[in-house]
Amino acid sequence: MVKRKSKEKRINEIINAAIDVFLEKGYENTTMETIAQKAGVSKGGLYHYFQSKDMILMMVNRKISENIEKMMMDAGECSTIKEGILNYVEQYISYWIQHPKETSFLFLSIAKIMDNKELLKFYKEFMTDYINYFEKVFNLGIQNGEFISHNTKTSAVTLAAAMDGVLSFLILDESLQLEDVLAHFEEKFIKPIEIVN
Repeated sequence: MVKRKSKEKRINEIINAAIDVFLEKGYENTTMETIAQKAGVSKGGLYHYFQSKDMILMMVNRKISENIEKMMMDAGECSTIKEGILNYVEQYISYWIQHPKETSFLFLSIAKIMDNKELLKFYKEFMTDYINYFEKVFNLGIQNGEFISHNTKTSAVTLAAAMDGVLSFLILDESLQLEDVLAHFEEKFIKPIEIVN
């Protein structure tokens, strides 16, 4: 008797296949049929899990965001706020460098958000939560006596923007090293607000 794959495993296979097809053919030229073929499922089987390629696009973005949420949780386990922020920055940048397929998919998704209201809504909500997360972290640093009082919203927005912006530089400039980037982030975002005992 053939053992059936779990629903989660099958969905992960479809998602991985969809990433490959979206990147190979582009979003517009991708069909449900090509995703099904790549995933090794029937077209009907694919429709059992997803009604459209837009739904698949959303699911892939949700799966990727779960990795980001795990990094936030890991950062919360650090002994100081400073250590947590720097740990998060390193994990975040390393993730995108080590997962070029997902990075390409992220850029593809960003290009699609103006055409896809659901995806745009997802990204707006994610960015709001993301900025709120960093704002809370900086506020906690002030409460704990690690940071001076400052505009935590500004710190949150500029840190988030800088992390996403530096990805392009790391891709395009091979002389730029992760260790140097981390040192720059500490110099720019931590040292000016850090209370040194």
